[in-house]
Amino acid sequence: MSTESTNNVVSKQERTILGHPEGLFVLFFSEMWERFCYYGMRVLLILFLTKSLMKGDHEASLIYGAYCALVYAAPVLGGRMADMFLGYRYAIMLGAVLMSIGEFLLLGGNDQFLLIGMGAIIIGNGYFKANISTIVGKLYKDGDERRDSGFTIFYIGINIGALMATTVVAYVGETYGFKWGFGLAGVGMLLGLLIFWAGRKKYEGTPGLDIREAGKEKIGPLTKVQAITIGSLALIPLCYILINQNDILQYIFLGLFLIVSYQLISAGSKEGKTWRDRMIALVIFMLINIVFWACFEQAGTSLTLFADRNVAREILGWTMPASMTQFFNPFFIIVFGSIFSMMWVKLSKIGKNPSIPMKFAFGILQLGLGFLVTMIGFQLQTEFMVPLLTLVFLYLLHTTGELFISPIGLLMVTKLSPKNIAGTAMGGWFLSFAIANFLGGQIAALTGAEGGSHENKEESGLTMKTTVKEAIGNDANFEDWITLHNQPKNITLQKYYDLKDWVEFRDHFDNNYNLNEWLNNRSIDYKYSDVNEWLNKDDFNQLNSKLKALEAIQLLHDGKKSNKEIIEKTGINPKKLWNLWGDMLQKEGKVYISFDAWMYFRNGFYDSKEQIKSEQNKVSLKDAFAKHKSVVNEKGLNKYVDIFSVIGFVLIGFSILIALLSKPLNKLMHGVE
Repeated sequence: MSTESTNNVVSKQERTILGHPEGLFVLFFSEMWERFCYYGMRVLLILFLTKSLMKGDHEASLIYGAYCALVYAAPVLGGRMADMFLGYRYAIMLGAVLMSIGEFLLLGGNDQFLLIGMGAIIIGNGYFKANISTIVGKLYKDGDERRDSGFTIFYIGINIGALMATTVVAYVGETYGFKWGFGLAGVGMLLGLLIFWAGRKKYEGTPGLDIREAGKEKIGPLTKVQAITIGSLALIPLCYILINQNDILQYIFLGLFLIVSYQLISAGSKEGKTWRDRMIALVIFMLINIVFWACFEQAGTSLTLFADRNVAREILGWTMPASMTQFFNPFFIIVFGSIFSMMWVKLSKIGKNPSIPMKFAFGILQLGLGFLVTMIGFQLQTEFMVPLLTLVFLYLLHTTGELFISPIGLLMVTKLSPKNIAGTAMGGWFLSFAIANFLGGQIAALTGAEGGSHENKEESGLTMKTTVKEAIGNDANFEDWITLHNQPKNITLQKYYDLKDWVEFRDHFDNNYNLNEWLNNRSIDYKYSDVNEWLNKDDFNQLNSKLKALEAIQLLHDGKKSNKEIIEKTGINPKKLWNLWGDMLQKEGKVYISFDAWMYFRNGFYDSKEQIKSEQNKVSLKDAFAKHKSVVNEKGLNKYVDIFSVIGFVLIGFSILIALLSKPLNKLMHGVE
């Protein structure tokens, strides 16, 4: 590089906005839109799995946990590849492209497109996330006092993206259809890529941006950079498999944690005793970080399902979408982020700034107290629905706890790590988030009301067959259902459904949806789920399939059609009909029941066929399911509060332990604050 160009770079680097390098704000907006993309998909994921793909809570939570875990594990590889071959700029751009592709693949709307799209997002995030954080750290020289507040500003950008995702994408996804939410998230990632490329001169000269010399070396006809790019695409099917077979991830993550810990401590040892001790401290903080985030990340799984089922979300006549309750966290981050940043500066000036270990202890304490708020909400519940303020105060405490840990955590990694392994150290830090998310999925599965595909369904606490028996006794009446199907215009629709367009749907039977594919891709398990998502336009054909099932059931009951005629008329094989109907039967568009529960209803129907006209013995589905839902809500609320309170007390105890160990940890850090 010539002297003239070098001087130009220095000049540009000295230009500031609000006292910080210009490049910080390019990275701020790039990361903001990347987080809009990531959180936009994530905010809808658990509801998409349970409502659209019909997964049970247990299965959905494990898929969610596996996906988020792999998202955070990928930076271990992405940081390493950038350090050794790709350079930070190319790695970030490759990641942005892959994430955009992944979001648009989700528009396919079934299990296969979902898993492939997830794979692309995972690999893309691995390249993007670790390396953009590393560039932020490298914008500042060693000892620059602006670095702390620079990371806080960067972290606020992350949460602005999260806030937009948890409001705009959540609303669009739950109101107009999941595919529109996913598509909007993909557009956000494209905006982030455009900003990063258009503003590249603002962060030019930052160490490590360019492709490494090793990356330019040839492997056959390809450079190593080209080979890595192609290889990244080949990793997508691997992610597909790992999400599906998520039980093996516990062994993979344990192995990765041990390997990364060994690499960090070995690299630190080569630099001397001080760096070795700092790497040991970093590994300990990684373990503490796992505990914090495994519990914090209940926001996207158990807390969202809790909001959906047991939180009264009405505000002045408007019902807040369940996924939108996740917006409280980024909202509070934005409100309190600057306050905390100024607080640390003032505390430092008077020598009262808590040490890093004590900040972790205080953060975990507040997280635990947040979970205990559900115990107060339980005391204020009405018909097993707790006030919305329960989640407001829970997320407030979780957020203040997060502000003690997360911005400080990113800064701590850059301070504790030798420069030659900065990418690997940052990747290791995100590995702790990966393990936390995986464990978070396991914790969320414990709260699952339905159990999904969990083998021990009887232990889930809400076995549908049993509770339906308790709710309705021995008789069930399908007369109203058949009447509704035959003469929908003569029925008061709102009495049976929240589907105002029932008649229009009834008149639009068509062949646009492959019902056999639907049958093969939907699990038939113990289920209970809100069906509002079926009203979304992208699920129109699935609703048609439900009406066809109703028609086929009537034909089967009447006994006037052969199996062949029923298949020709409705496209449904009667042998599969009971499974389909059992999974889709609903009361007022609100409740699905399982195959076993349906079989119980069916048997009761046949047994009481002659008595069905008797008002004395008549049990309507509406009344039966009203009683059943009360049983479900009561057991669900009890289970949520029990588990959340246990989490809270365990976290409080853990925070006390960290406080007691703070002095030994400070010694290992050798003056890093």
